[in-house]
Amino acid sequence: MDVVLMGKLIRLLTRTAMMAGDQIRTPPLSGGPQDDDKRARVLDTAITHFAATGFATPGLAEIARTAGVATDDILALFGDEEGLRRACDDHVLEAVVGWAREKATLEGMREVMRSYQADPRNYQAQMAYLGRVVVENTPAAPRFIDVLVDESEAIIRAGIRDGTMRPSDDPRALAVLTATTVLGLITMAPHIERALGLPASQQQMLLRLALPALEIYTHGLYTNDSYLTLVRGAVSALQQTQQEEQTPGTGSPKAPSQADSS
Repeated sequence: MDVVLMGKLIRLLTRTAMMAGDQIRTPPLSGGPQDDDKRARVLDTAITHFAATGFATPGLAEIARTAGVATDDILALFGDEEGLRRACDDHVLEAVVGWAREKATLEGMREVMRSYQADPRNYQAQMAYLGRVVVENTPAAPRFIDVLVDESEAIIRAGIRDGTMRPSDDPRALAVLTATTVLGLITMAPHIERALGLPASQQQMLLRLALPALEIYTHGLYTNDSYLTLVRGAVSALQQTQQEEQTPGTGSPKAPSQADSS
């Protein structure tokens, strides 16, 4: 893999990890400003609750109490706890995708970092929720991962077209690698913090990783393309062998056995 290109993708990874951005709200189900505010409070509270405790234990009463609303208000807005969870899924996914589409510029990156440093709490809750969805492999997990991969691939291909990213032998696989690396940061935060000797602070972890990530992006890691050339040749040879094995009439002719010659 071209390490400089991987550096480009680590910048993309770091942008995602540092995301704060404007929160994108799901439109209210009932039209008044009071319901809009109530829905937003319930969503923010529910996202924090599910991220912290998971999805196995019912939590409607606790969410209502923390949000300062009645359980009946939540039922009126979302139908039931499963409806609330689906709304949380949509809310977090829409925020992540909205950021990816709107903030992929240098000035956008500056604004993201300023916003994150000023108030990281909303971002942290959404990223923790995303990590919880993946770790528990909820029904929403495949959709989250597919959307993150598709958005990553779109950004990579756009970057290749406009010359801001280097060409890739396999943009789709590169997108999978990028998206799953982001998810790895989110789901392995406690282990990363421990390895770095940091307290349990997502903000400190991300700030500590930002410079190494950008070093790889800016300078690359290897000083020449020897490893890339070696792996590219090996992969090409393996693919050719597999293709010959799967295609009738290709490859070296089979040596005759004793039974054949008798």
